[in-house]
Amino acid sequence: MTAETASRDTASTFSIESHSIDYIPQEERHGRVRDLATFWFGANTVYSTFAAASLMVLAGFPFVWTLVGMVVGTTLGTFIAAFHAAQGPKLGLPQMIQSRAQFGYGGAVLPMLIAEVAYIVFFAAGPSLGGIVAHAVFGVSVNLMVVLLTVASALVALFGYDVSHLVGKWLAVVAVVIFGIFTVLVINHTGIAHPSAIAWTHGHFSLGMFLAVVSLGFVFQAGYGPYVADYARYLPKKSSMVGTGLSTSVGIGLSAMWMFFLGAYLTSIGHYSANTTGLFFQVTGGFGRWFSYIACIVLLLVFVLQGSVNLYAGLNTGLSIEASFRSGQAKARSSRTARTVALIPITGIALWASFLYAGNFYSTFTDALNVLLILLVPWSAVNLVDFYLIKKGQYRLADMFNPHGPYGMVNWRGMTAFVVAFLAELPFCNLGFYVGPLCKHWFDGGDTSWIVGLVVGSVLYSAFCWRDRVAAPAGHEDAEPELAGTAGLSITPTVSGEPA
Repeated sequence: MTAETASRDTASTFSIESHSIDYIPQEERHGRVRDLATFWFGANTVYSTFAAASLMVLAGFPFVWTLVGMVVGTTLGTFIAAFHAAQGPKLGLPQMIQSRAQFGYGGAVLPMLIAEVAYIVFFAAGPSLGGIVAHAVFGVSVNLMVVLLTVASALVALFGYDVSHLVGKWLAVVAVVIFGIFTVLVINHTGIAHPSAIAWTHGHFSLGMFLAVVSLGFVFQAGYGPYVADYARYLPKKSSMVGTGLSTSVGIGLSAMWMFFLGAYLTSIGHYSANTTGLFFQVTGGFGRWFSYIACIVLLLVFVLQGSVNLYAGLNTGLSIEASFRSGQAKARSSRTARTVALIPITGIALWASFLYAGNFYSTFTDALNVLLILLVPWSAVNLVDFYLIKKGQYRLADMFNPHGPYGMVNWRGMTAFVVAFLAELPFCNLGFYVGPLCKHWFDGGDTSWIVGLVVGSVLYSAFCWRDRVAAPAGHEDAEPELAGTAGLSITPTVSGEPA
């Protein structure tokens, strides 16, 4: 690489991304599949995962069963996220706009709105917990820190894909070092006054609690489904789909399991103290006050990165929703100005949600996750079946931007499969404020709605569309869609190199 090329690449990395919901042309594709592992590891080594595991143990569930449930749920959730991530290099589009192929040009607004809410829910956990953490260590105002973390996340999201990947890469290295030291400290019971021996089976086992833990682990990871492809779409089109999915699942899964273990273990040896943040910094303080400061800064940086991921996806999905209400062939708005303007209201809503969380984090967050679980799963089932079984990855990308194209305004098959799967979930769900009758009487209050949603949504959509499934590509890649205008603002329809 010449000095001139290196300088140009550096300038490109630190400039505001120009693309949004448009197709990424081959000449702009870059990066390596393995970069996804470090990126997602850095973004998912997050304190909210640590706190969630602690909450399960505090509820009186045995430590060993908490770990088993978290591993099962996390594994299944990352499995779903991996299949979504693999769509990125193949399509070169953000995840949610691709839903137009299953739900129709206008019908896709429904899953887009659900995803938009999901981004806000997941985002708000970061600044609110970050404010609590920073207040505990530095004594700063919780509300002030919420604002600072939200603004920092918005800036990273504005600069976009390359800056996020760069931050994630280095943050993964720092997180391994800091949490590696923290793990040794926890195992040695550093800083815990009169530490209790780990009670592997302390508490009581119940089927309902076990299923709740599995569901929590599942939604934490499967919740990345609506936006993992957004961070893989710049990879070269010939990137391995298996490698893309595996790298994503490794980054998300390993970091989550690590944080789950630490949260559950620390709570168990810390006499089941409800002050999870206090226990965390009690341990770091046992090594030195300076280490508490460093650990706190790392936690805050992870919150910024994860927050930027949610705002970035929210920006793309917001532009997709806006485009769905424009008449005629809707061109993808890809200018830096359009990105900046669209990010402002999303950031404002996210900030408001963060303030709500800061007042009552645990009950608000868990209830929101339960609702999202039964909404995201039917969409995921329909999307994955369509991509892997029906269309086999062969889409007319231009038609996703055409309200009068073959996908139609509303695709009754995708919408019906989604609605029926959602209704089928209701008897099996536990939303906190509502417990389904079968969930209560058959599963001791444990949520199994996500299993029902996956099965019903997948089977029903397959039955509707099976006759329309396409043949697998015969040993060749689809031709690059022709891009007209500036920065790929519109896509001229092509299929396998032939004009549509």
